[in-house]
Amino acid sequence: MPLLTTSGNEKPDWAIVIHGGAGSDPQNWTEDKTRIREAGLKRALEAGSKALADGRSALDTVELVIRILEDDAAFNAGKGAVLTKEGKAELDASIMDGKTRACGAVAGLTATKNPIHLARRVMTETRHVLLAGQGADEFAQQQKVPLVPPDYFLSKARFDEDKPHFGTVGCAVLDAEGNLAAGTSTGGTSRKLPGRVGDSPIVGAGTYAANDTCAVSGTGVGEEYIRNSVAYDVAARMRYANQSLQEAVTTIMQQTLQAGVGGIIALSKDGNIVMQHNTPGMSCGAADSSGRFETHLVLENGGSPAKGKEPDSSSTAEQEISQLLSQQVKDWNQGDIDAFMKPYWNSEDLTFSSGGKVTRGYASTLAGYKARYPDAKTMGKLDFEQLEFQTLGTDAMQVLGIWKLARDDQPLQGRFTLVLRRYPEGWKIIHDHTSKTPDAPEQP
Repeated sequence: MPLLTTSGNEKPDWAIVIHGGAGSDPQNWTEDKTRIREAGLKRALEAGSKALADGRSALDTVELVIRILEDDAAFNAGKGAVLTKEGKAELDASIMDGKTRACGAVAGLTATKNPIHLARRVMTETRHVLLAGQGADEFAQQQKVPLVPPDYFLSKARFDEDKPHFGTVGCAVLDAEGNLAAGTSTGGTSRKLPGRVGDSPIVGAGTYAANDTCAVSGTGVGEEYIRNSVAYDVAARMRYANQSLQEAVTTIMQQTLQAGVGGIIALSKDGNIVMQHNTPGMSCGAADSSGRFETHLVLENGGSPAKGKEPDSSSTAEQEISQLLSQQVKDWNQGDIDAFMKPYWNSEDLTFSSGGKVTRGYASTLAGYKARYPDAKTMGKLDFEQLEFQTLGTDAMQVLGIWKLARDDQPLQGRFTLVLRRYPEGWKIIHDHTSKTPDAPEQP
């Protein structure tokens, strides 16, 4: 089907972002450590990408990827976890479904091979959110999840950890159905007091997912993520302050958290990916259905705009609106007028002007579309081209462009002018003026 002509900002069908912890400077690592860490990231990201391409759900993919990372001794989660002052491993994890906001978490595990697996069982098999300590281990036995002896967690990758690092692992996913999910798993911080619990099993601190905004996983000094409700704060800034994902994460990393604390990976409902850290390095990676596939041990400037420089909000708005219009084109070309109308303001104050006739109200506009285009054949194939953006204050945008409708009996084209306003739930079209080019050339 025809695609919206933009600069590659179309919403991907699926997307995934992962991390393997933030902390020490990779430039000081040995070649073996670098190679093993990079291989672990690539292996997990490839598995997650394949799962999503095959139609697996966001929640299934998050668990799959984190289990792979938990089984890799190069990371501080599951096998290879750091130890308490008493020389024992106590493991934490959480997982959250952005569609329902259901969540599950475990803390202080000592025998469960894959904490993320048990966290999901807490979500699906109990009425609780968080189980800890002996009760969590007993629940693992009841659920017959794989258990291991304590020395299993003492396994280490084939390099010395001579400097501290935060090897917590995490994953955020957008699936083909438009659902988000996130999860985080960790062995905690080295030589912690027995019973210490960080942010990884605390929903809203180290993990959060909601389909209306984003999915988030954090890594770093857990106490700071708990004190500042970091994962939830990313979503809240998007939901209530109309910030973009990048603006929200950048504000938190540069203003809320002190330097050297950790990192954040996040994925918006539109498939935008943000990876940032304020430590010397962060193992991370991202992929999506457009062919993107990348892994990093450190991001230039920590993945964020230069400190003190505000993100380009107008550029972000253009990207968000381009994605919105691209989705409209896809929905139209699939014959779904109801989906096509979702970006319109659901209000009696919506105005739609075409051919000198003005229609007022969402319901009347939708009815007019359905009367004019009763079936997919009549709808034809839509395309938008030559978009021009004009900022109207901080929360409004005017978009000019050319529309083309390819049909066997009567191909059409013309110009359109849209006025959009940003609401907490996203950009909405509040006025649409469409005109037809009288002498439009016939299309093949």
